[in-house]
Amino acid sequence: MIAFPHLSRPGRIGQMELRNRVVMAPLGTNLADVNGAVTERLLEWHAERARGGAGLIIVGNAAAETRFGRGLACQLRAENPKFTTGLHELVETVQARGARIALQINIQGGGVDVELQPGVEAVGPSKKTYAFAQKGSESGLPARMQRVKEVRALQAGEIQDLGKAFARASLIAKAAGFDAVELHGAHGYLLAAFLSPFSNTRDDAYGGSFEGRFRFVQEVYEGVRNAVGPSYPILFRLSGREYLEGGRQMEETLRIARRLEEIGFDALDVSAGITMDAEAFTWLAPPASFPQGAFLGDAAEIKRAVGIPVIGVGKIRDPRFAEKALAEGQADFVALGRALIADPEWPNKALAGRTREIRRCISCNRCWSILYRLPIRCAINARAGRERALPMSPSLRRQRVAVVGGGPAGMEAARVAAERGHKVTLFEKEKYLGGQLRLAVVPPGKQDLARFLAYLKNRVLEKADVRLSHEAGIEELSGGKFDLVVLAAGASPPEPSRAGALKAVKAWDILSGRENPVGDRVVVFGGSRVACETAEMLAGRKKKKVALIHSGTPDDLGKEMEPLFERRLMIRRLEKLSVPVFSQTSPVEISEDGIRVGGAHPKVIPCDYLVIDDPPKPRKRLLEALQGKVPVVAVGDCSVVGDLDRAIHSGFHAGYNAESGS
Repeated sequence: MIAFPHLSRPGRIGQMELRNRVVMAPLGTNLADVNGAVTERLLEWHAERARGGAGLIIVGNAAAETRFGRGLACQLRAENPKFTTGLHELVETVQARGARIALQINIQGGGVDVELQPGVEAVGPSKKTYAFAQKGSESGLPARMQRVKEVRALQAGEIQDLGKAFARASLIAKAAGFDAVELHGAHGYLLAAFLSPFSNTRDDAYGGSFEGRFRFVQEVYEGVRNAVGPSYPILFRLSGREYLEGGRQMEETLRIARRLEEIGFDALDVSAGITMDAEAFTWLAPPASFPQGAFLGDAAEIKRAVGIPVIGVGKIRDPRFAEKALAEGQADFVALGRALIADPEWPNKALAGRTREIRRCISCNRCWSILYRLPIRCAINARAGRERALPMSPSLRRQRVAVVGGGPAGMEAARVAAERGHKVTLFEKEKYLGGQLRLAVVPPGKQDLARFLAYLKNRVLEKADVRLSHEAGIEELSGGKFDLVVLAAGASPPEPSRAGALKAVKAWDILSGRENPVGDRVVVFGGSRVACETAEMLAGRKKKKVALIHSGTPDDLGKEMEPLFERRLMIRRLEKLSVPVFSQTSPVEISEDGIRVGGAHPKVIPCDYLVIDDPPKPRKRLLEALQGKVPVVAVGDCSVVGDLDRAIHSGFHAGYNAESGS
């Protein structure tokens, strides 16, 4: 019996036949070289996902023209025939593994990073002034994203020249062997800007009416079609909604979709949002707090309005969810972006019914490292962007590996070492695997993280000898019994030192359920992610009246969070829950009346209960005792206290390098 009959069914876009209904969404990666040419790491990035079973891979954001700048530091380019050779290698690499490949072609317009090319300017249909981050330094984003950006209106001749650039790049793509091209008309880039009433206020032939705003897209399509021929598939990516005041809504998008079909496009790829505004940008990559399939409904509306294939995207994580979307006719194909960053083998595993083996994306958006001009990375897949450097081939020499600690770093080390062929024994002193990850999944919006915890537990229990309720000692670990000890003992916060009339407890004890606040008024003291999430949980789920105080500056609050998708939304949720935040403030005295605080906000805060989030301290006792007795490597928090990203990556490298004992 086929596990997912709709997902596994072959499909067709124009003359292009696809082996299944899974599409790899177009992604910026920063894996090209600084001149925009294909690199070995870009080849292996796409090879890995083609091997993983995707039916169609859309290579993202290839620049058709960089005269007015680029969006990424290492953005792929297709503006000159000299790039054909590298692009052809990319095509061969993907097609040899059974997938079809399309090239997404784009001109950034107002979405350029003007600092990458001195002297360039952002351009668009109309003059526009905007600031991406409306709250300035509070956003925690790079300085360039907080500055006001000026967009210059294009002249008619420039518009026509840029239209020809799309045709030239499409012809290069076809010559390189790509099976199709996709024109990027979403996210506020040049084509999208002409379509949008927000960014197009021209009063000439390229603006004003609906037909005027559509004119540039039609001219681009006609130029591309003349270049590539009548049967070559051309896709169009568009945002169903732009999610900002004055932006396009679904009523007009449906009209655009019908016109796109009418003039000859072969398929529509439906995304959301724009890149020029922090709030609208959030919809490009729905974070953990958003539901699965966050804007799949937009694709469904468009599918009802057109007869050509529609690709649906937007935080699709579960194969069952994807199968249901196809079965109900919400889309003809499902596109996976971050899901295939986290696990390139998602399609193969899903279609074989091995869903428990899928490493599901946690929607943390650490892959948006590209915004910081860094290569793409993933919090839970340490190989992402480094597939060539870190092949998962069997080790040449089998080692006996002891992993002490069953938190995320320990489980990842055990998983990787076992998958490379080592004999792994994992010792965990508690009854359960998970460590701090069992606490991290408690606050609201952590369903994705809970699934990742389940994945790690399943893989470790299948691959390693797991001994729960077992605290490993020096004698058990030394004396030649193991070739390597991976110490993942974690960290723990100190006991609260601030005593008084109120009960003071650790935030960890609140999250674990060991403590339950008595009374309605709670003060949380701390500025970390844990403090913020504990305050949110107490105010939202427990209906407490919560105040959050911390000794750092406003910008220090939750600074370890990803700034755009995590920290910004967390601060907004705390505001919505009426949780006051007092920065540069610390407790001075605790009494029956409450907590007297000093610093920037001296006052007495009425309080029945105090929750303290002091920084945890690494557990290094066993590490020190094992030094010189057995090869040992510390990972996760028992090495340096950090976030999940660091725990997973340090665990991965320890397991990967077990053969060398380092």
